[in-house]
Amino acid sequence: EALEVLGGMLRVGIPDYRLPPEVLDQEIDHILRQGVKTRTGVRFGTGLTFEDLKEEGFAAVFLGIGAHNSLDMQIPGEKDTQGVIDAVRFLREVNLGNKTCPGSRVVVIGGGNVAIDAARVLKRLGSQEVTVVYRRSEQEMPAYAEEIEGAKKEEIRFSFLTAPVGILAKEGKVDGFECIRTELGPTDDSGRRRPVPVDGSEFVIPCDVVIPAIGQKIDTSWAVRVPDLKWSRRNRLNVNPQTMQTSIPYVFAGGDAVTGPDTVIQAVAAGHKAVEAIHRYINGENLELYTQQLEARKKPGTDWQKIPEGIPQKARAHPKHMDAKMSAACFDEVDFGFSESAAQQEARRCLNCGVCCECMECIKVCEAKAIDHNMEAEEMEVNVGSIIVATGYDIMDPTPMKQFGYGKYPNVFTSLEFERLSNATGPTGGEIYIRDDNGDFTRTPKSVAILHCIGSRDVNYHEYCSRVCCMYALKYAHLIHEKVGHDTQVYNFYIDMRCFGKGYEEFYKRCQEEGTRFIRGKVAEITDQAVKPEEEGKLIAIAEDTLLGRRLRIPVDMAVLCVAMEARSDAHEMGRIFGVNQGADGFFLEEHPKLGPLNTATDGVFLAGACQGPKDIPDAVSQASGAAVKALALATLGKVKVAPIISWIDPDVCAGCRTCIELCPYTAIEYNARMGVSVVNEALCKGCGSCAGFCPSGAAQVKHFNEKQILAELEGIVDSLHTVGM
Repeated sequence: EALEVLGGMLRVGIPDYRLPPEVLDQEIDHILRQGVKTRTGVRFGTGLTFEDLKEEGFAAVFLGIGAHNSLDMQIPGEKDTQGVIDAVRFLREVNLGNKTCPGSRVVVIGGGNVAIDAARVLKRLGSQEVTVVYRRSEQEMPAYAEEIEGAKKEEIRFSFLTAPVGILAKEGKVDGFECIRTELGPTDDSGRRRPVPVDGSEFVIPCDVVIPAIGQKIDTSWAVRVPDLKWSRRNRLNVNPQTMQTSIPYVFAGGDAVTGPDTVIQAVAAGHKAVEAIHRYINGENLELYTQQLEARKKPGTDWQKIPEGIPQKARAHPKHMDAKMSAACFDEVDFGFSESAAQQEARRCLNCGVCCECMECIKVCEAKAIDHNMEAEEMEVNVGSIIVATGYDIMDPTPMKQFGYGKYPNVFTSLEFERLSNATGPTGGEIYIRDDNGDFTRTPKSVAILHCIGSRDVNYHEYCSRVCCMYALKYAHLIHEKVGHDTQVYNFYIDMRCFGKGYEEFYKRCQEEGTRFIRGKVAEITDQAVKPEEEGKLIAIAEDTLLGRRLRIPVDMAVLCVAMEARSDAHEMGRIFGVNQGADGFFLEEHPKLGPLNTATDGVFLAGACQGPKDIPDAVSQASGAAVKALALATLGKVKVAPIISWIDPDVCAGCRTCIELCPYTAIEYNARMGVSVVNEALCKGCGSCAGFCPSGAAQVKHFNEKQILAELEGIVDSLHTVGM
């Protein structure tokens, strides 16, 4: 290491407010504890050469020399004026302990991370006016948006669409910075629009220091003594991109010396690549063959799974930052990052969007070795005698019901979210907490409103009752009293309490005895607009007590929405596949509400659970048991009874057009490719006659239901009309 300290650009190029030195020390100490030896104050190329290292017995060398020299602006006054300091050197001196303010009015030229770092450091050193000059617009700035925003909050000025012309001097010192306005023209090689000077728009920014930060380059002064080392036309080391091997076989390189100025992560990745190749090189392996193997591998990022449709959108979390007035006065860390709970939520937001993120953790923990991520998807045909449809239901999304503030106020939860919160595997370990303004779960609620029938029994959404809401609302009230304390105020806003099962009414009375307040009336709105001192910082449930005829404003810490159960979004497609009809509410229709509650219009297809309509767990279990018995009965019987009036297709007349297959609502018709005709599955046919009515050749007919029968029915109708005098 050329400097007396370890860490490279992390140590001397990134200010302390972004990367605290103690954090860097911990990382370096961790590496040194592995047995790594270091030499500081030794500059490669002058104090140390490749020959010296070979004589010491080193079998391979890795160059991570970085890009520590700044590019020149190539404008008048840059080289011979006192007060022109390149940004890389300026940041290095500050990080090494020189905290002297270079001037009161400073201009920084550039739009990258280094320029923003230099500007914010100048503020901390005491510069009164700091102006960042950039030749393109803010949208084209390479610096991160959050850093630009932080600089603005620290009262750093920006002059966009401004290009440097020259540095004005007075008695050999900087006295001003001459600029010219630009406008964006066609795109250049970088993909950004090229800045074009505007004639006659020159102006001067008064200043006493100019800090260029327009880019960095590698110190190649030592390279003339190593002619075998090949360089690119941009004065970067040429390496094999797979192994990071240079033109000298035992020399490897990575980081900014290869890529030019780039991120720390890219430099670390290059180090990981190089160390694998170095290990193979030292052990005598053929790196050309290794390169071919790497190139033959499937490139990452080409086989991502598609993000499923219908996933709820959730905004990215934002870390907490130090107040700008305080941050501009010190070098303390400004980005506080995420709390543990916020970090977990943000990770879940990312990991959940693509179903499987290919982390392979499941493979590590599966002792049976039953998981294979390399399996390809395949379609299979399985012959079965019956099918039980138990596809369940969806929870209604209350976001469109703006009056309840879901998605707007952090402490308005859906019933499913509250279930997760109160579960031992949830984000709070089963403790019931409310969120603060940053989304962190910090304290227990002192008051909770539970709102029944959100989206149920509502002509605007679902007119039916979801049946289970009343009872799980009682459960929530009981859990809150049990986990938080009986001094917590719990309000249940209901239309009618429907406690219809065994022991349900008794549980209702128990919740009343525990102190739960029951208010008959729907909540009209959840708001945070306080009108009384006791409402400050609270959610206010605005409702009417229909028993007392009073309008209420009840301040609470948390609101739980008992949202409706609704038919799955894919119910229509599932119904089409299995030949099951849907009701007006979207749930699957049974054959008969009383006589056939488990059967469907398709023989052998049975319903179980909430796919048929809202129901609680006992009812779903009972229905599942009944469906299983019906399926087993079919298997045990070994034969089915066929109705006498069913369709049949005359094979001598059928032209094989397959029109009937598309029309049959019960999927009872198949195509016999060998015979070239359609065939009716008598066990599935219901004798509706759709095929007979549309068959262009007249091959499809209905057994025991011919034209004579139809004409006899019509004659009977006509005779009846004649009898009554019509």
